[in-house]
Amino acid sequence: MNNSVDGLPGAILFDLDNTLCNFIDAKFAACRAVTEYIGTGDEKELFEHFLRPVYSFEDTRHIADYMMAKGVYTPEDADHAARLFEDIKIAHICPYPGVHDTLNHLRALGIKMAIVTDADQTQAERRLKKCEIASYFPVLVTPDRSGKRKPDHTPFRMALRELAASGPVWLVGDSVRREVIPGNELGFTTVYARYGDCFPQYNPEFSSDHVIDRFSDLLSILS
Repeated sequence: MNNSVDGLPGAILFDLDNTLCNFIDAKFAACRAVTEYIGTGDEKELFEHFLRPVYSFEDTRHIADYMMAKGVYTPEDADHAARLFEDIKIAHICPYPGVHDTLNHLRALGIKMAIVTDADQTQAERRLKKCEIASYFPVLVTPDRSGKRKPDHTPFRMALRELAASGPVWLVGDSVRREVIPGNELGFTTVYARYGDCFPQYNPEFSSDHVIDRFSDLLSILS
């Protein structure tokens, strides 16, 4: 693990959800809209349904299963609930405070930037467009492109190849398991975005090089 960085990084790899944008808040809003529509349950209960290892975290089939469990399933209502979920989720997605100004500053410094996310390509592109930050990232690596999910090293290596960057590499993310640990293993300077970690799990064996509580704190690390 790098304990210091000489000069500016040549590249910064960013996680997307809960690092650049408020994904979990948006997902809770979408779950709330669905439970209000079907007239039973609550957003926390439906959100926990999405945590099951049955489908991927964003698969709306979780909603159909939830409706079946509540005894309110019909194909028509399930289809409507799935569309409602996606509409409300994207409507509530927004960048964290300071994201635009910070990314603009990093780009002005000549630092190359990429996103490595576990969201699929379509979902990631929608969120980047909604947040109006797609132009900062010439490289977007998703599982449907790399064939792997974090913490596997493959998507990070793919991002660096496509960036063709030289010099030190930073990795910024909200997950110890999916970003900090693989970043340390790859020799990156790791920046733990603590403000976005909705499910913190203490791990005494691993630590990040830096911890930030606001996205704009990246600039103070650079100075």
